[in-house]
Amino acid sequence: MKIFLRIGTLIACMVFLLTTLTYAQKEGSNAIVNQLNNELEKEAAFTPGDLKPIEKPLKNMLNKGAAKGDLKKVLKDLSANGIKGKELKNTVDSMSDLVNTGESPREAGNIVSRAAHLAQAQGLKGRALAAKVHEAIKQRKAEREKLKEHKKEQKEERKKQKEQSKGKSQEYKQGEGKGKGRK
Repeated sequence: MKIFLRIGTLIACMVFLLTTLTYAQKEGSNAIVNQLNNELEKEAAFTPGDLKPIEKPLKNMLNKGAAKGDLKKVLKDLSANGIKGKELKNTVDSMSDLVNTGESPREAGNIVSRAAHLAQAQGLKGRALAAKVHEAIKQRKAEREKLKEHKKEQKEERKKQKEQSKGKSQEYKQGEGKGKGRK
């Protein structure tokens, strides 16, 4: 009976600890997003109406390992290029989706910033610039998907080769056994 009490207490402690850690992580990302929003309102031309819709994807990227400074840099680049409102939300959502597919948050931010700078160099602004950023994100997603498929094919090929070599070694062993009896 004592063992069940100890196991139950241990399980309850683990559940409490996991719940506390999850809550702390959420609170930490909430605080960081609030700080980021305050800084962006002061330093960039964003309004609370621009920033409120992007809080969820920002929290997602923070929970996936994004640094506040990296997110701030990307958002300032987007602001400098006139991306606001719906275009901003769509761009940040796309960046978050890219992070969800396995891209590092820093690399996702670099892709967005590079695309914004290239589009700006082409003279694009606002919606046209946002469209170029979406196109770059979509292209990167497609590249990641192709890479994933290629790795899957390689894995299957190695598995087939392993099975074939295993079959050959079994044939060899069977052949050895027959050969010994004939001598």
